[in-house]
Amino acid sequence: MSLLNKTILITRPREQSEEFVAEIEKRGGRAVVFPLIRITEPDSWESCDTALERLGAYDGLILTSENGVDRFFKRCVQKGVELSAFRKLSLYAVGERTSQAIERQGLQVHYVPEKFTSASLVEYFKSVEVRRKRFLHPRGNLGNADLIQYLSDLGAVVDPVIVYNNIEPEKNASDELYERLVSSSIDVITFASPSAAINFLKVVPLTRMKQLKRPPRVAVIGPTTKEAVLKLGLTPDIVAKKSTVRGFAKSIEAYYDKMM
Repeated sequence: MSLLNKTILITRPREQSEEFVAEIEKRGGRAVVFPLIRITEPDSWESCDTALERLGAYDGLILTSENGVDRFFKRCVQKGVELSAFRKLSLYAVGERTSQAIERQGLQVHYVPEKFTSASLVEYFKSVEVRRKRFLHPRGNLGNADLIQYLSDLGAVVDPVIVYNNIEPEKNASDELYERLVSSSIDVITFASPSAAINFLKVVPLTRMKQLKRPPRVAVIGPTTKEAVLKLGLTPDIVAKKSTVRGFAKSIEAYYDKMM
């Protein structure tokens, strides 16, 4: 149990953290859930609702997050859209949890890239004919727009629709987080998405991070989050070899195994 006496900060929404908490505790660590992501309704459903009214115009549906899946299909139910309508489309997912969320809707995923990144999905699209194909892409307000640009460059048409907003935590929660960091009570802070890292630095700017006597190790779930964290000025100490919750926990464990 190389995570014994180690405190791991989980920044995912609380309702999505149970599995990660269990994986950390199984390895002897103490998991502290401190959501840096608050998911709210989009400013408007107009673009999504318009897309749902003309589903027949689309060739495929692209989903890149579990939140995107949940919010999009919840809206479908609210608008009376039968999920059977999506069986006529090719569904693409980035990430195992995104794929599983789609399958829980009773739908089959056409393709999931081996590496759970948008760039890997683009590589797949380069190998098939997508020119003049039309894709619907439900996403969050902070979602990476690179996928949209890449597909457009390949001649496809992508309609992005915002199905949730990702907003930073409330100020009282922000103060509590900083106090924990100052007291050196956190050994590892984990980021499972670029959004979590963005919100973290809104709470604890780089200047404050550099002032910490014992800054926590930074762990990221995969290459997309790693790239985002680097751009933000943080250096990841741990990068999950497999972009799943279990793979994330195992990578943190392996990091400390090497130090023993």
